[in-house]
Amino acid sequence: MESFLRKHAIRIAITIAFVIVAWSIRAVLFAPMSLGRHLLFSIPVIIITQVIWTILSAVHRLLNRVLPFSKSLYARVILQVVIGIVLVYILRTIVLSCLEQLPQFELSNLGRAMIATINNLVSLAVNMALISQHFTAVWKEGVVKAERLEREKVQLQYHQLRNQVDPHFLFNAFTSLDSLVKVDPDLASRFIGHLAKVYRYVLQHRDKEVVSLQTELDFLAHYIALLEIRFDKALVIEIQVPEAAREKGIAMVTLQMLIDNAVKHNEVHPGNPLRIHISENDGYLEVRNNKQIRRQLAHSDKQGLEQLKSLYTFLSERPVIVKDETDTFTVALPLL
Repeated sequence: MESFLRKHAIRIAITIAFVIVAWSIRAVLFAPMSLGRHLLFSIPVIIITQVIWTILSAVHRLLNRVLPFSKSLYARVILQVVIGIVLVYILRTIVLSCLEQLPQFELSNLGRAMIATINNLVSLAVNMALISQHFTAVWKEGVVKAERLEREKVQLQYHQLRNQVDPHFLFNAFTSLDSLVKVDPDLASRFIGHLAKVYRYVLQHRDKEVVSLQTELDFLAHYIALLEIRFDKALVIEIQVPEAAREKGIAMVTLQMLIDNAVKHNEVHPGNPLRIHISENDGYLEVRNNKQIRRQLAHSDKQGLEQLKSLYTFLSERPVIVKDETDTFTVALPLL
């Protein structure tokens, strides 16, 4: 019932409006009549209105194929209105001709004029409603299409960003591996094992946009193991996430990206370790690091963070929060 009312809301509203208009005209031109009795006499008006609506809807659909609005807007509107008035005139003539065959049926010129006026108003209102519904549907379709294109653009940028991060990480990994092979073959073997698991994860989930937080943390363990082999005690990563939060979703590889950015932008030194803390707070996953900016750091346009924010506008109603404070830098991702 509720869906029926939503679908036919304009049709119902126009029908009720013309019943009220007819009652008002009758009250002014003729003897007063109670609303209940008028509603009884308005049954023909309601029926005729529905017939007119059905006929004009069919005409509207036909004209959409023969003369669409995109081809000639003004000609289409005028033609539809004129056809509506002509069809209503024909329908009114047929109905009145049938009624005049009934005994004791008599209709004054004023009554005929009132009926003609109401019918023409119904025709005009129905056509305007149909045209408005058409352009509203076109507008909604355009909004949905624009949103879909924007989403696809953001997704493409995000996947391009991931592909840009991977070579950077791979270069550092092979550089570290080259050193390990010479001094500690066993550790180099462990390093290769973790590296293989990192890229297996990326290959297995490359078509996914969102994964569970637990899946992401399992992958992150191998990535952190690589960083710990590379930096030893110069890098400290702490993860404090409750089990309930681990069941929620997160955009794939975002944690790796944020940790990689922290390492890239800050000094990582045994005497002054870079500390990264990952925790859950009020439905957000916070990644916070102490700031010790590299002295010879190339200018950052923060493209990665901006693309991450854009991606999350389609994944969540809550935004990505970035806090760049004096001693710490925090990125809070809404859990999905």
